[in-house]
Amino acid sequence: MTAPARPAGPSRAAATAAAARAAPQGESCSGCHAQLINKRVVHGAITLGDCRNCHRPEPGAAGKCKGKTAQHWTLIRTEPDLCYGCHDRKDQSKSVHTAVRQGSCLSCHTAHSSNEPKLLSSPREKICLDCHEVEPLLTKAVKHAPVAEGRCLDCHDAHGGDLPNAIKASSGSAFCLKCHDAKAPTGKGTPGLAYRIDLSKPNVHVALKRGDCTTCHEGGHSGDNLKLLRKNAVDLCYGCHDRKDKTKYPHSAVIVGDCAVCHDPHSSAQPKLLAKPTIQETCFLCHQDDVTGRKVVHAPLEKGCNQCHDAHGTDNRKALKAEGKKVCYGCHKPVDEGKVKHAALERYGCTGCHDPHGTNNGGLVPKKVNELCGFCHPDQKDGRHVSPLVPTGHVVGGKLNDPRREGRTFSCASCHNPHGSNSPKLFYVGKDSMEMCAACHGDKSGEHPELKNVVSKARRNVGGPSGEAGFGAGGAGGPGAAGAGGPGVRTGSGAGSGGGDTTSTFQGARQ
Repeated sequence: MTAPARPAGPSRAAATAAAARAAPQGESCSGCHAQLINKRVVHGAITLGDCRNCHRPEPGAAGKCKGKTAQHWTLIRTEPDLCYGCHDRKDQSKSVHTAVRQGSCLSCHTAHSSNEPKLLSSPREKICLDCHEVEPLLTKAVKHAPVAEGRCLDCHDAHGGDLPNAIKASSGSAFCLKCHDAKAPTGKGTPGLAYRIDLSKPNVHVALKRGDCTTCHEGGHSGDNLKLLRKNAVDLCYGCHDRKDKTKYPHSAVIVGDCAVCHDPHSSAQPKLLAKPTIQETCFLCHQDDVTGRKVVHAPLEKGCNQCHDAHGTDNRKALKAEGKKVCYGCHKPVDEGKVKHAALERYGCTGCHDPHGTNNGGLVPKKVNELCGFCHPDQKDGRHVSPLVPTGHVVGGKLNDPRREGRTFSCASCHNPHGSNSPKLFYVGKDSMEMCAACHGDKSGEHPELKNVVSKARRNVGGPSGEAGFGAGGAGGPGAAGAGGPGVRTGSGAGSGGGDTTSTFQGARQ
């Protein structure tokens, strides 16, 4: 209980008043007590008046004071009534600080002057620890930074409040956002960028809308999980969301339970709280970016990796939405329906020859067509297998255009369908090699008069760049009219070597 102020009797009161009237106005105590007010912050009662705002003389009482008024001075009222004579009461809230409840203002404040704001008797980071022990508050592995640094007053009101433990909270998450909002003050002792959130973004986690930060985070001083989560991250998320790790091939991030790698747990400008502006950028946080800078990018990938993969996992390898060729056939027409199957396609699927993400070559092949075919068929990469009777052979590569496919270099795919065929050796037409040759050289047997000699179209023009096909729109030149061709545009005998898709007898790989 607070001790009440001692009432003065009539004779004492009269004597005190008489002594005050007799005392010279402006008598200063600073001559002897200057050390009491020599610090940076001085009590306002002293700066606005004199010592008699709080002290009164005791006439006739023995003391050490050398003033003219009296030898002994005492407080005009006892603590805390003396303080409440000027200051608002601090003991009227539901949860009152023990020192305030006991009326001991001077447990935390000095009466005359201090080097600390608000006349604190110790620095703000230490004053609570004068009475409270911090160790019992930090028994768990992860510590709330303000507690560990002694900044108790960031969260608690020093005098009291209407919430338990004198917490300063106003409503919902507003209390935490005083420090953790992206727009909150910055500087020494404030949370870093990784510990700030912006709830002004269009998509906010439903858990935050329905509750507050303590739905997921410990509201106390320390916890067992990083960022003071109430549970480990994966169990916390699965408290509301369906489990994502039950598939045969779950995404590795799902396995380790780090949902926050791909999703922002608080807010995002993207649907599903994605951490990055696009699905690709989110995936490339962990996976190698094999798209940027590539000349040819798989069209579905431009919409997002989730066109072919499930972000959490599937029953198919690499979290594909379908197994093997089936995922490709979700968009592409099946190419393996011929009687003769390409062994590579049967064995490895489409990705045996095509990069499913992006390359620098047409058709999403990782290498030029001849180089790609030569990887498995090294004995045929020079084309001499076509005509062993001719010393130079039927050379494939940069010296010829494909006469049947405008804008492409003559390659293995000029004669062989790399996917499958109803003809032997994956030929496009015919029942044997001779009929396949007739497709370019013209039919000599009379059985297929529709097959004309188009060999002249394979000749490279003098003016055009040698070696590789261009990617522009090629034009067919008049017979024998040679001209200087730029990249992808050539004139002369035969078709220009542009790279636009051309409808022809063959649908082979593109070089």
